Amino acid sequence: MKPEQWIIGYDTGTSSKTIWAVMMDAVTGNEPWHTFGVPGDPDDFGRCYRLLVLFPEWRARLNEVAEKFPEWIGLVREWDKLSLLYERDYPTGRSDELYKAMQVLIDEGRVAAGWIQTAPGCWERKRA
Repeated sequence: MKPEQWIIGYDTGTSSKTIWAVMMDAVTGNEPWHTFGVPGDPDDFGRCYRLLVLFPEWRARLNEVAEKFPEWIGLVREWDKLSLLYERDYPTGRSDELYKAMQVLIDEGRVAAGWIQTAPGCWERKRA
């Protein structure tokens, strides 16, 4: 499969499309704020994981995603650990440990991107 074919397939989501857009140099900076995002749960992570299985050369470039989108910084840094949790728990269809690990890293990324936690689970970002 070619990357141009993947994007019109069924195994996509906002976070995997974010990886694709960075790898394909398709980020202009003019997209609406909600166009890109991080994987929010193990299902989202799985779509990203499978994308990188299809295009393994992109794994070495994953830091480019965090450079464009600071929300990804912790996820990219811990990608190998998260992948091991996903691989271990994939057959069961449930991974509480992966979910918890992701939430900590997502919060780290929000802080890196300028978000402020206003209450547990509540975040605010000042826009220019």
